Amino acid sequence: MQQMTGRGTMAALTALPFAVALAVELALLAVLRDRLPDPLATHFSGTVPDGFTGRTGFAFLCAGLTVGIGALFVLAGTRRATSARWSVVTGYGTAGLVTSALVSVLLVNADAADAAADARTPLWHQIAALLVGMAMGLVGWLVTRRLRLPDGLSGQAGADAGRLDLAEGEVAGWTRTVSSRPLALLGLVLTVLGCALAVPTGWPVGVPLALLGLLMLSFSRITVTVGPRGLGVSSAALPRPRIQVPLAGMSGASSRPVSPLGDFGGWGWRIRPGATAIILRSGEALVVKRANGREIAVTVDDSATAAALLNSLIPRTVPPAGTTRNEASARP
Repeated sequence: MQQMTGRGTMAALTALPFAVALAVELALLAVLRDRLPDPLATHFSGTVPDGFTGRTGFAFLCAGLTVGIGALFVLAGTRRATSARWSVVTGYGTAGLVTSALVSVLLVNADAADAAADARTPLWHQIAALLVGMAMGLVGWLVTRRLRLPDGLSGQAGADAGRLDLAEGEVAGWTRTVSSRPLALLGLVLTVLGCALAVPTGWPVGVPLALLGLLMLSFSRITVTVGPRGLGVSSAALPRPRIQVPLAGMSGASSRPVSPLGDFGGWGWRIRPGATAIILRSGEALVVKRANGREIAVTVDDSATAAALLNSLIPRTVPPAGTTRNEASARP
């Protein structure tokens, strides 16, 4: 049997693209040194430079940025085993994107006629950086495909929720509302700020900011429902978007502690390999395992009761003739 990948191996795999990136950046800086102006144009407004950094300072910037970001991904991937896949995939993509941007800065400065003010960054450099980041993310995903990592959301096993004692033919329902004050406050601030900026700057800045704030406000409070129709998660203010998982698409449920940063890299509606989550806080979460192997986690109080109810209702569900649970779970 293939052994579980250790923390040391995961740390090395996650750090590898950042080490290569740093070597490429410093090597290119040394090769182009005689062609580079001092200071370099390092920040651009559109295609025109509006910020400058000395060559030595830029070398330290490359090293600090690459090593710092790499260290964060290594830390995230080794603190919790289940963050490893996310750290590798996003780490490889980030390394490709950041390195491409720094290499672009060096190339446009080397092509400047006399001074950094003559440097221009073409649009295709930015497009190329995005493509390189996506390609590197794909490489990271291919790397994780060859690793044996835990499938759960946390390093520890979830609490055994058991089952509720329901009589034959008896049905039951469970619902809870959970809210996030920090998310609501941030949404309110962005909405007010967007409305205030819409007057002096126009709609391109103010309106998108206000819409983002309203979206945050709507998802700062969610309703979680468990019953004969399965699991439903939606905004307490809006009917859509929502998550709806029928009982036929489930294989089990449990209650587990979830760390927003450690397990999903943040708060909100999160997606990572093998799992989807609505994370409004840290602490206990209802975790539903779908028949296709993916997990859905929702941070909510009394999650053990919800999991026990699902575990009682799931065995009663019989997929349609000729249909497996995997096929049922794949249906919208």
